[in-house]
Formats: sequence, structure tokens, C-alpha cells
Amino acid sequence: MSSNYSLFYTFDGDQADRFREARVFGTTVWTAAGGAMTWGEETRNDYASEAEAHAAWLAHCRAALADGYTLARESTIDPAIFDFTLLQTLVAHAARRAFDGVRRAHPDQHIDAFALVSDDSAMTIGCMVNSREALAASEYGEEMLWNPAEWAFDEGGAYFDSAYRLLLQAHRELPFDVDFDAFRRGAFDACIGALAQLDAEGVFGTGARRDDCVLLFEVSDSEPLEGAMARLNPPAVVARYEAWMASWAE
Repeated sequence: MSSNYSLFYTFDGDQADRFREARVFGTTVWTAAGGAMTWGEETRNDYASEAEAHAAWLAHCRAALADGYTLARESTIDPAIFDFTLLQTLVAHAARRAFDGVRRAHPDQHIDAFALVSDDSAMTIGCMVNSREALAASEYGEEMLWNPAEWAFDEGGAYFDSAYRLLLQAHRELPFDVDFDAFRRGAFDACIGALAQLDAEGVFGTGARRDDCVLLFEVSDSEPLEGAMARLNPPAVVARYEAWMASWAE
């Protein structure tokens, strides 16, 4: 059973501040609202007919606009299909803005490390950023470079809210018929693909400058994803990582 879905935001500057969602499937209207990058508060109401439910969904959408929210996404959702292409697009857009935002906010820092971070259930998405100066000042030395949780900057998280809303389809009590293992693999691959896309565009530098920049995709409390390091980084960065790993075996 396909459903109609709408996502609305208010903004603080260019980042989402608060969200509203409205979805209708069959005779049920589901809504959620709250601060960006939060689960929010949900409501669920059943109606006597699909026509009444659709009218109620439209009323929620009109109310959001009347309250000053901006429509960010409107789509038809098939519970048997997850839109990994859309996820990659949303993550790439968010990562670009977050990376540029940190560089603007810290002009005295040489930003040279960027990571996307999720969790083992592929429910969350965020970023961490580090600089040459932060690495030099760390008591953990080279170990800090390969552990994004220890990095200095995490601004720009709200840019990822739209991608986060998309991932939450698999975790809320909503119609979702995609095999979970396939969803997890596809979600992680979309995140890696988003970073690779930006890298190909030169967002993280080119030539020698790119050789000094580390890109990571990390799943918290999990082993590194096979192939991600080499897919996201030039040989110089991969060699630096392998040398660090080898130092632990000595």
C-alpha cells in the first residue's frame, strides 16, 4: 500500500530548526513534529474512509504552511522500496554544506579530515570534522586521526535531518517491507557513495591537498566496512592508515 508523505521545516539560518511530517496510508494519518535531528512526537489517527484520511493529511499539510513551515519534500512511498538514490543525494548535499560550514566557522584551522558516522542499525547519520591543528594538539597522536569520535568539530549536524527522516522510515512503526539487511547495506553504501561523489567533485581538495585529507565512513561500535577506506581515499591516505594499523601489531 503506497502512502503520501510530506516533510516541512522551519530554519535557523540555513539549517533546519524544527520539522513536521505527515503521512497517509489507507485510512490512517501519521504525523511527527519536533526539533531537527530528534525523533519528535508522533500522532496516529484512523478515519472512516481513505477519502477522509486523505483530507486530514491535506489539512495537516496546510496547517504546517500556515504556521510558517516550508515544504521540503513531498513523495509517494512504496513500503517495499527504499529510495537509496535519494538518500545518497540528501547525504551528499548535507555533507557538502557541513564541510563548507566548518571551514567558514574556523578559518584559522586547516580542515583535513571529514567523517560520516552512523550506527549499526542505520538509524542515525551525522558528521565529524578535524583539523591539522587539533590533531597536533591531541595527546592521542595519530590514533586520533582514525577515531572520528575524538575529532574537534561536529557542527552542521542539522543539515542531515532530511536524510535522517528518510532512514527513520525503517525504524518507526510504519509500513516498511524492505529486507532489513538489504536496507542496512544499501544505506551504508549510499553514505559512502555520497562522500565519493563529493570527492570526485573536488570538495575535499585535489592533488597534494587531497592527499592530506582523510575521508571516513564509520559505523559506531562496529568493525570498519570492508573496502570503504580505499574507496574514499587516495593511496597516500590508505598507506598512512595501513602504517598506523601495522604499528599496533608490532
